[in-house]
Amino acid sequence: MKLHLQAQGLEQLPEVAEAATIAELNVGFNRLRSLSPSLVKYRNLRILRLNHNLLEDLPEELTMLTELRELNISSNPLQRFPSVLTRLPNLEVLHLDQTGLEEIPANFQPAAIGRLSLARNQIATIPDKLFANGSSLRILRLQQNRLKVLPSSLACLIGLEELDLSYNELENLPEDLGQLKRLEVVHLQGNRLRALPRSLGQLMALRQLTIHGNQLTTLPDSIGQLAALESLDASHNALRSLPGEIVGWQAMQWLVLSENQLTTLPAGFCRLSALTDCFLQRNRLSDLPANVSDEGLPALRSLHLSNNDFPADWRPPAAYRKATLL
Repeated sequence: MKLHLQAQGLEQLPEVAEAATIAELNVGFNRLRSLSPSLVKYRNLRILRLNHNLLEDLPEELTMLTELRELNISSNPLQRFPSVLTRLPNLEVLHLDQTGLEEIPANFQPAAIGRLSLARNQIATIPDKLFANGSSLRILRLQQNRLKVLPSSLACLIGLEELDLSYNELENLPEDLGQLKRLEVVHLQGNRLRALPRSLGQLMALRQLTIHGNQLTTLPDSIGQLAALESLDASHNALRSLPGEIVGWQAMQWLVLSENQLTTLPAGFCRLSALTDCFLQRNRLSDLPANVSDEGLPALRSLHLSNNDFPADWRPPAAYRKATLL
């Protein structure tokens, strides 16, 4: 049974006769400042949504909800990490976004959690052993914090599929990032990265990589090993060239390289057979590599080339002419 009471102006949990039969309770977008003792009556809850309230802490009674699997307390003025969260061993999904958190306690180890979101907080450091037992974690979102370094235990997340570290203060990434073999989506935009680790090429399941708004001047040669990569946004960096190994991007469809300092593209660019949309505007290109047979780039639909250094009488090679040039 589900009970949805969001945006009702509630100041306390409702007294419900059949509370023990409710598996999902949504009281988000209310005015709850605390959770009344009646919480224990919802003893079979599996999903509890408390987001967008006025909670500053969570009660010990929460540990009595032994069936609880998903908890959302985002957008509450917690300020501190609720200690009761370290004693919920069966929790599988935890949302703690935008709660004013500045730190995570060392005794919090999300052993069973598969989805953990701590976005839009003030977290500057992560305990080194936080993920030591986190092999169940599949989705980790830490965007819009103040992280400068990542813990070594990140390499223990062998089941991780999605990682969002965007809009932090990272200057480098650990070389053992390549151990996360199941990663499919990585967001790193809006950091201070000057280079990417060579181990990046070991992420053979990676489909989407977002690295725009950093300080990258080159990409590692190993990036060409990402045969499953479908989307790359490396715009707003300082890239001067691309490695010739990009010929390995046979799944690449969406390639964003605008706002860089590219003067040339490698010859292998014409062999990106799956490429549909490419953004190259605001670089320093004066020509594009030509394919000898003019049969390269068979899927290309749009090519953005404005604000480059092409001569006034320049005409793109035949391989590009079937696309819409913008």
